[in-house]
Amino acid sequence: MNKILLVGCGHMGTALVNSWLNLKSYSFTIVDPYNYKKLKNKFKIKKINVQNKAPTQKEMQKFDIIIFAVKPQIADYVLSEYKNFKLKKNILISSIIAGKKINFFEKRIKNANQFVRIMPNMPALIRNGISCFVSSNNLSASNKKKINQLFLNVGKTLWLKNENEIDKATAVSGSGPGYIFALIHSLEVGAQKLGFSKKQSRELVVTTILGSIYLMQETKKEPIDLKKLIAVKGGTTEAGINYLKKINIEKIIYNTYMSAFKKAKILGKKN
Repeated sequence: MNKILLVGCGHMGTALVNSWLNLKSYSFTIVDPYNYKKLKNKFKIKKINVQNKAPTQKEMQKFDIIIFAVKPQIADYVLSEYKNFKLKKNILISSIIAGKKINFFEKRIKNANQFVRIMPNMPALIRNGISCFVSSNNLSASNKKKINQLFLNVGKTLWLKNENEIDKATAVSGSGPGYIFALIHSLEVGAQKLGFSKKQSRELVVTTILGSIYLMQETKKEPIDLKKLIAVKGGTTEAGINYLKKINIEKIIYNTYMSAFKKAKILGKKN
């Protein structure tokens, strides 16, 4: 049985725990003084132990993995509560805190030497996310397998070479669902302005997006090639795509990524 301590359980932490509820080889303890009552009511099963304060020294020595999932702004304060604990040998310290580097945790958790940064995304809530990883150099094969297997239960996993890459992944996949929902909203508003009802707009937009993704997966064709098949010369699709070219949609997307990437870098500097 792998014993997991989750420190902080907001939107992402809750999404992860919801997907881990039925795992037989793991047990979970959640520490979250801010959402304690809500979480206590939500997870009314023996497998999930919810606490409103840090565990005792005796309790801390039973955990195999600690996952920090608090907001970057309070990470320093939260970690100060854990810096002097004696921990289980070979414990894995992991974090899903945006921007906070491995060095940030190494400075504050003295009694551990294996660290992993993880960037999951919100579709983990329905086990269809992607989680990106980067680790300290001395991560053991067993701990790597353990944490990878845990996150395979919420979607795909991708191991990256360095922390710069995970900041980039934060901008693409971590923040990506937010961009997608903003795009869907804009497509629906545009459809409503054309005269469709809200319900009709939702059905038109969402079905079109899902169908397009399934088509790409089924045919295994490049998106640019599928675009060419639809955008016949002189047609309606070509007219719409020409406008996207005019406003330089690729530059807009790149600048969106860069804005998030730069923010991740700023958060990472506050060590």
